[in-house]
Amino acid sequence: MRITRLLLSCILIWSTAQAEIAKLPEPYQSLAELARAAPPEFTADALLRIIELGRLTDQGARHDLIEEAFRIASSAKFPARMVGLPGTTTDTASGALSRAYDLRLDALSLESRAVRDMLQLDPANSRELFGQIARPMLNQTTCDDALVYDLAEFYQALGAVVNSTFTAKERAKDQHVNFLYDYLGQATSPLEIAPLAQVIQGASVTTLQRQGLWARLGGLLESVQPDDRSFSASLSALNALSVPELQSSLEKYRQKSHGCESDSSNATPNATRNGAAPPKKAGTPKLDSYWQSTSSQQLLVPGKKLRFDRNNVPLTDADRSTPEWQQQAIDYLNQLNGWTADQENSEADYYHEKCTVLTTLIELVPRGSESDRVLADYVDFVSNSGLYQQSPAEWFLEPWALLDRFQTNATMRAKILDAYQQSGNPVLSLEVALEKTLYRQRSVGRSP
Repeated sequence: MRITRLLLSCILIWSTAQAEIAKLPEPYQSLAELARAAPPEFTADALLRIIELGRLTDQGARHDLIEEAFRIASSAKFPARMVGLPGTTTDTASGALSRAYDLRLDALSLESRAVRDMLQLDPANSRELFGQIARPMLNQTTCDDALVYDLAEFYQALGAVVNSTFTAKERAKDQHVNFLYDYLGQATSPLEIAPLAQVIQGASVTTLQRQGLWARLGGLLESVQPDDRSFSASLSALNALSVPELQSSLEKYRQKSHGCESDSSNATPNATRNGAAPPKKAGTPKLDSYWQSTSSQQLLVPGKKLRFDRNNVPLTDADRSTPEWQQQAIDYLNQLNGWTADQENSEADYYHEKCTVLTTLIELVPRGSESDRVLADYVDFVSNSGLYQQSPAEWFLEPWALLDRFQTNATMRAKILDAYQQSGNPVLSLEVALEKTLYRQRSVGRSP
């Protein structure tokens, strides 16, 4: 009997959930169902895009979708956003990752976004959701690393929660200030200092309360134990802070810390004279550059001939319409078909390099059957890449970039969307549905 009651209870809960979902008007019901078939980062992003467009007027439905997006976001493959160091993002693996992170499909960015969306509907629940965010473990980085953490989205949400979710009664008891103190106490990386300073600068607090917050942040700056890469990466933002209350702590921070040789130009000139250890002497950061294998390099010269003449002048549309050029393009495609992932450093390197080549061909090949063939090859390659499971956001960077490349070409953009829709890939199908349903009057559906 107990098992029967439990079973009935589960059925009732499931039926209630389905009834709630069914309350969504079209086209949002269909979009939500498509979203739930995609990896979690895309599900959360799509549900939030539905909300943010502002056309869904049912407050209860908006509330439920935001909560659903928040819960699902925690399962995203990327835990927190990272950014590439200046000068490291061109034709490198770290550059591709940095651009993928720019899509804000990491768990922390998506959760923070859901908190801000909830803020407009239910401030108290927004604060509750923010408190449920599990801060990711920020791994120690070394001078070899070309990517560093960027938690700006999280701290922007913190500032909004501090300023907009506490009642007058709560503020009278300093609860908003204590809430901020708690998060000051949780910071562990020097890369969190500058965004925390921006939160304090924008906080709706009294002068006395702000002085206390500056004192706490100064103590954090003096006590934090930075790794060399994080120290070097933090200097630019910290040096730009115009906060008199932090200058003494900042000077102590500069003196006690190390850095990386490649970033030594960012260090204060007085650091070594005042006792800081000199920057480490290593050829860093270490980059995984593209186009280094024999196979990929063999594609560069004939690929360049498809784009430029002997004088390095770009070929015209007429030049690329001749039988000779078209035969060169066919020969190049045949050569491309012999290129495999095991000839590259990793599947990710191969994926980004081949997508770059195919994207260039899609641009160059005159519209017609050959152009359609190249686009079909591109979509087939993308749809069957193992990177889709390994690193969904990094995988999506390429099909998103192709759409963005043709944002002003309505005819070609429509062709790409049709090809994505026919691919059978859940994410590509979802992107098409979002584009056509939510953004049919806009040239671009997503902006990183």
